[in-house]
Amino acid sequence: MRKTVIASSLFMLIQLCVGPSLSVAAQEPVGHILSTKPRAPLPSYESLDDFGRGYFPRAVYEEARTQTGFEVLDITYASDGLPVRGVLIKPKSPGAKKWPAIIFNRGGNGQLGSLMGNGLPCVGMNTSCLDIADLFQFAKAGFVVIASDYRYQGATVKRDEWGGVEVDDVLNLVPALKSLDFVDPDRLYMLGLSRGGTMAYLAIKRGIPVKAAAVIGGVTDVKAWVDARPEMGIVNGNEYIDGFAKIWPDYEHRAEEEYRARSAVYWADEINVPVLILHSRTDRMVPVTQALGMAEALQEKNKVYALHIYERDGHPLPLNRDDRNRMIVDWFNHAQLMSR
Repeated sequence: MRKTVIASSLFMLIQLCVGPSLSVAAQEPVGHILSTKPRAPLPSYESLDDFGRGYFPRAVYEEARTQTGFEVLDITYASDGLPVRGVLIKPKSPGAKKWPAIIFNRGGNGQLGSLMGNGLPCVGMNTSCLDIADLFQFAKAGFVVIASDYRYQGATVKRDEWGGVEVDDVLNLVPALKSLDFVDPDRLYMLGLSRGGTMAYLAIKRGIPVKAAAVIGGVTDVKAWVDARPEMGIVNGNEYIDGFAKIWPDYEHRAEEEYRARSAVYWADEINVPVLILHSRTDRMVPVTQALGMAEALQEKNKVYALHIYERDGHPLPLNRDDRNRMIVDWFNHAQLMSR
């Protein structure tokens, strides 16, 4: 009886929080795309705040805002019986070509870093329009791009496990891509930003079939990161997350186990695809030691990787965007050639 009550409550919660009912998603295979709709056009450059205007040169942002060659779609797909939201960027006329695809793992937790925007102005902590403009650069370079917003939204948004069960939402993008007849299933790649880097390493550990991955400002040792930035409140909670101490089971006795399970530096032997690691020496969000430690762990395990540290830049490397993107595209294309 207790299990029935819990399931019923979850059913009602998902209906209220994410739109399509659980029963619909539960009837569909994982990765099945339940719905798509065109995303609202990006807001004008003038409407951005100082951070947004500093993040993009006007010409780069306006190109993304006014482009007509690609569709930007808000999608809902089935993941473990749940309807999960995400974004798909695809050519309007893909033709007979089979396109390579990038799975993008966003940063942040819960609503912080959400890709959806939810109708809010693209200012302050809502950087969704900047993320879309950034991802357009990879579409322009010849890739289909797909991204999950992860399952914790609405009333559950503060319960984000930060590398727990929501890793399934990344893995379940693979069958979503394979259902698209214009995507080449043998040329899948993955890009992770910040927390999304943690998600990338976890997905690789679990065998996601990508040919290569790139990580920007990634967290690779979660305990060291939270120790270095206790002001984020990610352990004890803040306005964005209930906190690891409340979310992770038996935190008092199992915290070390949970931290290590999310920290790729401890299991670099399980990273079996080539990884490009990009970071800024002056990153104030995630210390550069996170990248250096991961490179050292991969080196010790004789894994294929490359490390590039920019002398001075912000967390997502906006000042070196062109070079950052060139390195990522070259890394993916090289992996593509090597796999033939």
